[in-house]
Amino acid sequence: MKVYLIRHGETDWNLRGMFYGWTDCDINEKGIEQATSLKNFFNTVSYDKIYSSDLLRAAHTAEIIASDKGMEVEKKGCFRELFFGDWEDKEGAYIRENHSDELNLWIKEWKTSSLPGGEAFQDFYQRVTEGLARIIQENKGKTVVIVSHNGPMSAMLCYLSGAGPDGFWRFFSEQGCYSSILVSEKKITIEKINCPIG
Repeated sequence: MKVYLIRHGETDWNLRGMFYGWTDCDINEKGIEQATSLKNFFNTVSYDKIYSSDLLRAAHTAEIIASDKGMEVEKKGCFRELFFGDWEDKEGAYIRENHSDELNLWIKEWKTSSLPGGEAFQDFYQRVTEGLARIIQENKGKTVVIVSHNGPMSAMLCYLSGAGPDGFWRFFSEQGCYSSILVSEKKITIEKINCPIG
C-alpha cells in the first residue's frame, strides 16, 4: 500500500508561535492556498481514502484536498497534535519568559515527562502510531492520504522508518508539502519527505 502524509495548512497561530495542540483554529488565507495547491496535485493521484485529525485546521485542509473527488474525509482523534495542557493558547515567548524551568525540563526529558497538565509523550506516541497501524491493517493494497499535524507526522515517520521514539526530533513536516511511503509485508520504503508541489 501507499501512504501520503500531509501537514495542515498554515494558521495565524503558526505565525504567532503558539502552543495550541488541541485548541481548534482554522487555516488562514495562505493555508487555503496551500491546501488548494495540494488538491490540484492530488487530483492527479489515485487514492482510496483520505483521513485527517478531527481538529479543524487538519480537517479543513483535507476537505479542500478531497473536494473535487467528492470523497468524505474520515476524521480520527488519534491523529491530533500533542495536548499541551496548561500551555494551550500560550505564545512560545510567554512560556520561555514565565515558565523557563518547566520548559527546560521538558526539553531535556521530553520522553519521560509532560508539560503541566499536558499529555505524556509516550501516550501521544502510542495513540498516533496505533492509529496508523490500524489504518495500514485496514487498507492493505490501497492508497491512503492522512492529513495531520507536525508532531503526529514526526511520530508516524519514526514508526514507519524504524527510528522509534528516539528519532522524533529528526523529522519536521513543512506545510504545503507531502511525504509518501510504500508499505508492504516485507519492507517499508520512504519515497519522499517534504516534497513540494510543483
